[in-house]
Amino acid sequence: MKAAAKAVASELAEAKSTPLRAPRVVVRVRPLAATGGHSADGKSVYKKLAKWHDGCVVLEDGHGQTEYKFADTILDTEATQDAVYEASAREITRAFVQQGYNALLFAYGQTGTGKTHTIFGPMESWTDVRHPDAGVFPRAVCEIFDTLIPVADSTSFVLTASAMEFYMCCCTDLLDNNKPCLIGADHAPLGLCTVPLTCPEDAIGFMERVRAARTTRSTQMNTAGNGHEGSSRSHCAMILTLRQVDRNSKMCMRTTLNIMDMAGAERPSSNGEGHESAIKAVMDYWRGAEVSVGGQGVIVNFELSALRTAVVQATAQHRKRKPLVNAKSLGTSFVEYASGCFSGSSLLAMIVTLSPAPSCGWETWFSCTYGEDLSQLRAPVRPQKPRLIQKVVAIAADTATKSAADLKKTPTSGPAAKYLQKRSVQARHDKQEADLFSSLLGMVGE
Repeated sequence: MKAAAKAVASELAEAKSTPLRAPRVVVRVRPLAATGGHSADGKSVYKKLAKWHDGCVVLEDGHGQTEYKFADTILDTEATQDAVYEASAREITRAFVQQGYNALLFAYGQTGTGKTHTIFGPMESWTDVRHPDAGVFPRAVCEIFDTLIPVADSTSFVLTASAMEFYMCCCTDLLDNNKPCLIGADHAPLGLCTVPLTCPEDAIGFMERVRAARTTRSTQMNTAGNGHEGSSRSHCAMILTLRQVDRNSKMCMRTTLNIMDMAGAERPSSNGEGHESAIKAVMDYWRGAEVSVGGQGVIVNFELSALRTAVVQATAQHRKRKPLVNAKSLGTSFVEYASGCFSGSSLLAMIVTLSPAPSCGWETWFSCTYGEDLSQLRAPVRPQKPRLIQKVVAIAADTATKSAADLKKTPTSGPAAKYLQKRSVQARHDKQEADLFSSLLGMVGE
């Protein structure tokens, strides 16, 4: 007990002495569309995006102009995909590979403002992982290999990818037929199917599997057609996990880079839908009935609002230099998972996508206030500590053995059967971790 208390005290002291780091926030303004909700022909609303320049987004209404200066970089309508990656993701990707940091990048914005285009790249770019229009995700994969391949003589590594969808308050595995998955006590996913990425080109096949399984729908603000799937009606998290070991010292690290394409915020009226009860939407989903566009939208907006609240709460706690304790039950799997990154476990970056269309002023205002809240978050982010690979493998093997034993003694019926699903997922997760670390040890020898 005394040893545990000393460990906790040491952890708190280290957190208090760690410098607070701000997230990187980038704004990207999409071009006007020829037709539809993001064209110049839409009906004007009370607020409008007046201009964006010199690090400032300016909104205008009947009371005058309001300036938003939260962004580190503002990218114009003509910005290239390479410029977006350079401004938002290159720094945290390098820190993930070279410095032992976990990292989270997510794209937030109104439906149809280019989040999926930014993260995945347009369909025509999927023919070549190094295509000029490739998105943030394939560019990050290329950067990881470009960094590690030249040092292969001194460093061995295993890179794996997994993907989750958060839809209608639930969490499913996009690589395993959308089977339900669990979020652990540390806010990390449990038991996700993982695939190895052995070269940059593997990123394309991975994205194809994710796209095929993800929930999309054609809406008034984001129509499907010409290879475009329409509006993403779910949050999609693609997780790159890097296990690397120094061949000389035998010290290893496990880090994660989470790239998240969030579902678009929207007003129901902008998609031609009326307001709908969140309870009705969830009940329709569980009954297997089709959920309306308005029903999907109300759940998305609820989760985005809850995540914003988690950001504000984390900001207040870190400002006081108090440890952040995220409640295990924050409402939905998405909020539970994403809010865990605000404790200081990950470097953060955010891309806020905006539309200059006259009908989108209210959504643009909300996106700017969202970005403003995130830009104020300061967290004590620390890198992962290297550990001896033999010890890591031994601990992982012991953990997997214990999880398997717990599962074996769990009954399939009766009151105790309520633990069966969680223990089954936990056992699968722990075995997978043990196998991956064992393969890494095999690369460097005993």
